[in-house]
Amino acid sequence: MKKIKLVGLGLVASLSLAAPAVLSGVSVFDYSPAIVQAQEDGTVLKVAYLAAHGDRSFTSVAVLVKGDVIVDAYLDEYQYSEGYEGVPNSDASFGEAFPEGLVLASKKVNSEAYSASMAEKAGSTVAYDENLAAIEDSVKGKTFEEVEALIGELDALGEDGNVSDVVSGATLADASGYVGAILEAAKTGMEFPAAATEAADLEIKQVLAAPHGDKSFALVNVVLDGDVIVAASLDEFQFVEGDQWTGVPNSDAAFGENYPEGSTLVSKLVDSEGYSAMMSEIAGSTVSYYDNLQAVVASAVGKTTEEISATIEELNGLGEDGNVADVVSGATLADAAGYLQAILDAAAN
Repeated sequence: MKKIKLVGLGLVASLSLAAPAVLSGVSVFDYSPAIVQAQEDGTVLKVAYLAAHGDRSFTSVAVLVKGDVIVDAYLDEYQYSEGYEGVPNSDASFGEAFPEGLVLASKKVNSEAYSASMAEKAGSTVAYDENLAAIEDSVKGKTFEEVEALIGELDALGEDGNVSDVVSGATLADASGYVGAILEAAKTGMEFPAAATEAADLEIKQVLAAPHGDKSFALVNVVLDGDVIVAASLDEFQFVEGDQWTGVPNSDAAFGENYPEGSTLVSKLVDSEGYSAMMSEIAGSTVSYYDNLQAVVASAVGKTTEEISATIEELNGLGEDGNVADVVSGATLADAAGYLQAILDAAAN
């Protein structure tokens, strides 16, 4: 069973990840031949944030896709709860935005507590993380068309149907929504590069981290072939002021009612245009956040964990006056070493 880790450093989508121009493509980077070959083969890691289950949480979805076949998928949800282990920086500046007595929590990290709540309220007999694992397994190796057929079977069950008859091991009433979220992410999610590999059994690993200060937390996905990073993705979530932001799904619903007045929880990638403008104004940044993180990811994909460690050492040796782009082409983020370390932490999970 896949587990998420925290490190110290019917589908109703609330946003479209395919629409904003800032999120389109990744071909602007000078990828290695292995990555170019993987793209030609149609292998790519996709990430999306959706609303697969009600309006009190949002769903993160990572999907490794080869052509129109889903190789692997990873689901999690984030919800405000009492007494749970919060996301990284919940006990720092990021957590100061939480309502009193509540924390923003990953349901997978808190599967034991969340499952106990499900059992008490709805008589659930299968743990939350086991439910999601069963749903993730149900789409592996399937084409988009076959996943659509699976959704049709689930929808046809009706209120009295047994979900486990269609998705073995799953009991969640919203199984169709979760499967639909995987398909939506596979089709329209943000793209991250993959390296060519002959490995047949590839699996997405995920960690939550704090690679950049204490005002946000990061979601990191990694796919490994031995000690080689086949694919990776990075994103961060932060509260920002103003009403010009897209925000994570359900920001305009019950989930968003927990925000501080005048603030919104955003994915920095989804809201890269606005966040980059803020970075430019505050710190004179000339490279968008989206392009920066794509450059960091591209520098790790196709490399061994030992090679990435060497890159981190090189970055740390630059000093305050060093140029990050001299080590990671296309990147200007001062915390580039922290982001690469988060990728290593995910690989070690």
